[in-house]
Amino acid sequence: MQMQVAYDYDYELAVADYWEGRPTMEPNVWVPALPLQMTVAAPASNTDLVVSSTGQQQLVQESTDDQHAVEVELVCKEVTRSLKHTVDKMAMKMHLFPPNMEDLASYAAPKLVSIGPYHYGEGALQQMESVKHAAAVHFIDNTGLSMQEVYGAVCAVADEARGHYEEDKMRTPSDDDFKHMLLFDGCFLLQYMVFWCTRSKDDGGATARVDPSLRSIFSSNDSRIFCDVVLLENQLPWVVVDTLKRLMRPPPRMEVFFGRVRITKLHTRQELSFVPDTLAAYTPPHLLGLLRYNIVGNAQVPNPGDLSDKLMEVSWSVGVTELAEIGIEVTPNDIRDDLKKMYIHRGCCTGELRLASVSLDDATATFLVNMAVFEMCTTPDFRRDDHEKSTVCSYLWLLGMVTDSVNDVEALRNKHILEGGAGLTNEDVLKLFTGVEKHLRAGKRYYKTIVGIANYRYDRRWWIMFYRFGYRNRATIITVVTAIVGAVGLLATLKSFL
Repeated sequence: MQMQVAYDYDYELAVADYWEGRPTMEPNVWVPALPLQMTVAAPASNTDLVVSSTGQQQLVQESTDDQHAVEVELVCKEVTRSLKHTVDKMAMKMHLFPPNMEDLASYAAPKLVSIGPYHYGEGALQQMESVKHAAAVHFIDNTGLSMQEVYGAVCAVADEARGHYEEDKMRTPSDDDFKHMLLFDGCFLLQYMVFWCTRSKDDGGATARVDPSLRSIFSSNDSRIFCDVVLLENQLPWVVVDTLKRLMRPPPRMEVFFGRVRITKLHTRQELSFVPDTLAAYTPPHLLGLLRYNIVGNAQVPNPGDLSDKLMEVSWSVGVTELAEIGIEVTPNDIRDDLKKMYIHRGCCTGELRLASVSLDDATATFLVNMAVFEMCTTPDFRRDDHEKSTVCSYLWLLGMVTDSVNDVEALRNKHILEGGAGLTNEDVLKLFTGVEKHLRAGKRYYKTIVGIANYRYDRRWWIMFYRFGYRNRATIITVVTAIVGAVGLLATLKSFL
């Protein structure tokens, strides 16, 4: 799948103004031989080009064709500049879910609460607006500041935040509406994060408390709220969240928040090893980006090596049956391993495709899909970037590669690679993985794993011939062996009577 570069509406207006608003007289023209700051006088009639004694260029002859050529060159340079600006801001942009991913559309739009301007004011989401207002009141009480002071802090970063959105897709028509939305959505999001930090045990007051009424609402709607706040197009620029977080006394402990998301949604059963300097090392665009950055992990992944030079071609997709026939079993990693630790482990006679376990319910599926789409939107070329930037896409592709039927999904559950599953049947999971393979790009770690499989297959090609024969004929072999053992037993019994 090729990246769809976001359309720059501001640039279209600029070009339109340029062509439609030109003065009737010919514009000034720059002759490249002299510095930019020197002025160029447009000719009134066909004469010669001379340079005055002061060094100023004066156009006294210029053909219409040459003037048009210079104008086209200027427009092309503006196109190039605008495209570069669009690509450069991809990492910090508030992206929309690609509209062509119809098989994954159920993971795109919020169903309970809107965060940001893309779904602001939609009818089904209105009921949570009063909760946002209550969250803002409790948030401001916690800071000890006035409403004007907190609102002023948001207004100071509002212009920067607005620049990260697609202007023509926003549902906040005025600047005032936009700033109010930033305040209420930011307060709601931070109060929800505090709820996650304090919901299961007391942390000794290291994190601010949540009002009991808010806690009741968060608790009863937790799974649905989580699904909504990790949607790609339901995000708030981190500059707003961070500005508000700095006003809290004390702020939520990010290491606790990330650790509990990891335990609850990815079923790792351990808190994430989080270093407070992580935020200093990475400037996230929004909460989804920050969660993905910390969940991907920093484990050292075994290097499969380069593809053997004796292999002329490689199949970049391997079915679950083919893996079984060459002696590779899909197994879960140790519970301390990171999501990105996916690789081929070679045993004495067989191998293992090791993947991280995940608790795959509806909320986790939403989380994984939106992290993967975020990777696609912010990384134009997976193969040329670090594999961490496409980890989730690789992980989902590998899961899709080993699930050709609902029986394969059940096998992954039995092996504890897919755990939980509330709200997702085996058919739902198969549909999810089918949609992933159809619409997402395979990540770099996926291709490295395929290289590991190809090298394994080549290095053990002679052993695999015997293993495949035994695997394909295992029922017959078991029958023959059973018959032989029975015959031996019968002969032994007869011999005892002699």
